[in-house]
Amino acid sequence: MIEADNSKGQLVCIIDADYVLSDKEPLIRLWGKTKSGRSVLILDRTFDPYFYVLPKPSADLDKLVEAIKAMEIEGSKPTRVEIVKKNLYGKEYDFIQVFSNNPTDIPKFRDTVKHFDGVKEEYEYTIPFYRRYIINKGIVPMSWVRVFGKEIKTNADMDLSIEAEKIESIKEEEISEYPSLHILAFDIETSQAEGDEIIMISMMDTKDFKKIITYGNKASNVETVANEEEMIKRFFQLVKEQNPDMIVGYNTDRFDFQKIAEKCEKYKIPIILGKDDSHMIFRRRGRVSAARFRGRMHIDVYDFIENILEDSLSTEVLSLDRVARELLGLKKEKLSWKEIEELWKKGDIKTLGEYCLHDSLLTLKLAKNLLPQIFELSRVVGQTPFDASRMSYSQLVEWLLIRAAFNSNEIAPNRPKYDEMMRRRRAEPYAGGYVIEPKEGIHEHLALFDFQSLYPSITITHNISPEMVDCNCCEVETKVPDYEHHFCTEKRGFIPIVLENLVRRRIDIQKKMKKLEPKTMEYKRFNSRQYALKILANASYGYYGYPGSRWYSRVCAKSITAWGRYYIKNVMELAKKLNYEVIYGDTDSLFIKIKTKKAAKEFLDKANAMLPGVMELDFKGFYKSGIFVLAKSGVAAKKRYALIDEEGNLTIRGFERVRRDWSKIAKDTQEKVLLAVLKEESIQKAVLITKRTINKLKSGKVKMDDLVIYTRLTKSLSQYEQVGPHVAAARKMKERGITVKEGYIIGYIITKGTGSISSRAEPVSDAKDYDPDYYIHNQVLPAALRVLQGLGVTEEKILHSSGEQSDLTMFKKK
Repeated sequence: MIEADNSKGQLVCIIDADYVLSDKEPLIRLWGKTKSGRSVLILDRTFDPYFYVLPKPSADLDKLVEAIKAMEIEGSKPTRVEIVKKNLYGKEYDFIQVFSNNPTDIPKFRDTVKHFDGVKEEYEYTIPFYRRYIINKGIVPMSWVRVFGKEIKTNADMDLSIEAEKIESIKEEEISEYPSLHILAFDIETSQAEGDEIIMISMMDTKDFKKIITYGNKASNVETVANEEEMIKRFFQLVKEQNPDMIVGYNTDRFDFQKIAEKCEKYKIPIILGKDDSHMIFRRRGRVSAARFRGRMHIDVYDFIENILEDSLSTEVLSLDRVARELLGLKKEKLSWKEIEELWKKGDIKTLGEYCLHDSLLTLKLAKNLLPQIFELSRVVGQTPFDASRMSYSQLVEWLLIRAAFNSNEIAPNRPKYDEMMRRRRAEPYAGGYVIEPKEGIHEHLALFDFQSLYPSITITHNISPEMVDCNCCEVETKVPDYEHHFCTEKRGFIPIVLENLVRRRIDIQKKMKKLEPKTMEYKRFNSRQYALKILANASYGYYGYPGSRWYSRVCAKSITAWGRYYIKNVMELAKKLNYEVIYGDTDSLFIKIKTKKAAKEFLDKANAMLPGVMELDFKGFYKSGIFVLAKSGVAAKKRYALIDEEGNLTIRGFERVRRDWSKIAKDTQEKVLLAVLKEESIQKAVLITKRTINKLKSGKVKMDDLVIYTRLTKSLSQYEQVGPHVAAARKMKERGITVKEGYIIGYIITKGTGSISSRAEPVSDAKDYDPDYYIHNQVLPAALRVLQGLGVTEEKILHSSGEQSDLTMFKKK
């Protein structure tokens, strides 16, 4: 029975969407949950796929319409052909809208129509059908709808199935929470010794279910089956029995489900993990093939972290262990792949089972931590969590704009063809942000100012949008600095309107957050939403210059950076007029010597008074002192500085301390050196710290974990002509049966012996010793001298001096 009578409709939160062909016609399926936790499948047969045709100005519109109506491809004909008025880059045109009753006909029809006389271009033929549906119907995933219709029976494992007659979207203000979702996490373990077999699968969910499955030896905490084939079948059976709304994993797109798919092909097992009887499929999402099953959402937490969160994390590698440590304060049980092999050979299933189950626990906790961000991102861009969690920044912006385009009666421009994309890539680079070289040395009393969302605010303030470039409708009052371009001041541009909406929504949410306790669920939900709005607004500038962009505009991209240079220069000029010294400026931030916080805030008010539109300068912090150092070339290094505030907190930018391609011992030494210089104002202590580290390396007492260097593979191993240490280590890993691909981060240690550094680079799990000379001369000394060489310290002094007393007075800038 339906929970509410049909006159009132059924309230459902939409979690996922897809379509199937029913009697050769498309059937949209919306998967959702009610407030009481019942699973609901909504079916809609009333929506037809379509695309647009733009006629040439000289075309006979009626004849072209008749020609399109008459075409027949493989027995299919358009079901409807209509003339509609739509805007393309802000200008209104007559478009021909071509409908079909089968989404697979759309590319066939388009391929035929493009050869017709009178056709200039075709549009929106690549938008997936289920995405087209939710955009046109105004349905926002992870938001609520009220559905009216009749209850029907289907083969889907759902509490309720409804044939929709009408679907109404509920405003966000009316219901903002999510339904309670049943989430199941899983992890697999493999063994190369057993011929690359899956040897164990663990599962854990939000209803306290936990299970470990293996074969062979038995243990009290593990369910044992006959063999690998039976284990996989049992895994599928347990998923069906537990019937979760969502399956989550860590790197499951690229590893776990790929491995399971290989085995299922070998054993001829159908992979049925969804809520109907369809098989799992892999859908291409960027560089990754995403595992999808109908009705049961699959979220690979790793994909979201790699695409969206990586730059905000301090961890060098995105392993489950490192990410869980940073985000949860929890860590993996420590077992190397060799130890896993040994446990399996010995039959220690209990220990191996605990290890495997702990991975599922960490994955489940990570998912619960990150799903609110994924859900809010899904809401903002209007795409399902399955899709949104796998999108890059540019893809998120694109789908935000496609939805906004439909709501504005705009046609979404086509993605560029290969040749056009290559032409864009080969274009001469345009000038970026303005940089004033930092003044080398130690500076006291520093105020840091930062433009609030500089590029989005410039886009909104100056109406920067492709269709607004060099308009003829208004007098040119203000040109772009350094260029002969201008932007319309009479009409608002499409993209500035979209961005302004994002910015205003974020401001409104931040106001609401101020009235809430930070520990409340509502506060956390709002915080996830404002973060989603922020990253999308900030990513919009990059989308103008992205070669694969639908709304690509080199003029817009370079105009935004030109205005950025103009405004930061103006603020710097203001500082000079007020007799403040600018120590460093880069794109959207600047350091100014100011004695007090009060003076800094007075300067802020004066700067903001001269900024137009929504542009605003923020006061980010006051620092007791900071050090800016020289690059190897002898000029001050951009974005390489360290600051210490009045509470003794250290902020580091650009030093080896914040880069993954330096060992922990080098980075820790550098941080201690910076603290000695900035906090204790002692060069002697900084030198002593470095000498002690060197002596410890010589003694052989440094932990191997502190010596690991991480480097990402930027291409496949076969494409490397120069074999660097990380490539050599990766090749050794591959020889030992470990999967290594482009994009993987390789951890290695330089070991003792003869030969090149690369030949002595061993994967972490295989390294038995380390080369102290390498770590002294290629890691610790360079990292320490990056700070100390500008203060008169040489390598000779560190290695051979007795460490005479030195202070920093002579190095402080007045």
